[in-house]
Amino acid sequence: MCLQLPPVPGSVALPGFASVAAERDAWRVRTRQRQQALSPVLTAVPRIRGPVSAETFLDLFYAPGIPVVIEGLAAKWPAVRQWTTKKLARKVGSAEITYQGGRNSAPDFEIAKTRHTRTMPFDAYIEMVTSADTGNDAYITAYNNVANTVALQPLMGDFGPVPFLDERIGSIWIGPKGTFTPLHHDLNNNLLVQLMGTKRLFLLPPEETSKLANNDFVFSDVHDIMSDDKVAQYPEVLSARCYHVDIHPGDALFMPVGWWHQVEALSFSAMLTYHNFIWPNDAFRDFPPNR
Repeated sequence: MCLQLPPVPGSVALPGFASVAAERDAWRVRTRQRQQALSPVLTAVPRIRGPVSAETFLDLFYAPGIPVVIEGLAAKWPAVRQWTTKKLARKVGSAEITYQGGRNSAPDFEIAKTRHTRTMPFDAYIEMVTSADTGNDAYITAYNNVANTVALQPLMGDFGPVPFLDERIGSIWIGPKGTFTPLHHDLNNNLLVQLMGTKRLFLLPPEETSKLANNDFVFSDVHDIMSDDKVAQYPEVLSARCYHVDIHPGDALFMPVGWWHQVEALSFSAMLTYHNFIWPNDAFRDFPPNR
């Protein structure tokens, strides 16, 4: 099992010593990174086999803010064992759903979510995204979750419990191969549970923020760390620690608050995201606004 040391607390900046405190904080980060690089087990996100108790999850991952893949956490859920695109279309039928459309032609699709909201019958949506190469152009995301509550109700019985979450069901994401969520961080802890298909994620620790051109809220101007053009524009990202994770049906990924990540579907994919942990998860309350 791979463990990563928790972040080192920052120095208290006294008047006239702010620059010294910042330099010493940077030194601490560099020193920790050099030491972690000595061990190959600290160069990847840890993976464990489910189930895992709430107490173990809290002590080893949630409290210290360490990402982890829990393999097989949802392996026995009906959604993982039984769903196909045809079964999804049959269960939900022609109920009208909302999704995010027109994304391919808009670089700010993740920021201007309202502008990209579209509606259509669910079975028609499944037909559209499975019969043509739509890529990132049409995606049911968490942003559509409230509007789709009634339409997707037939799917809600296909999920199981998680020992460290309350009984609420997470937000559902459904889309074709090629859907993409650009580089950003969340303001709370999240659990991603993969139901269908495979998703590829790149994760970067919070202390790499200074290298990621974070000028707008929780988004990085880098957008995609796998883009040669973007990396050429923001070369500092090349020196940032980055972890690659693939999650498969039944797997869950714990994404600690503040960790940068981008997500791409390698095949047709369905996923749930949860933030209803049984412990405090309200870091968003004092996040500094843009100035």
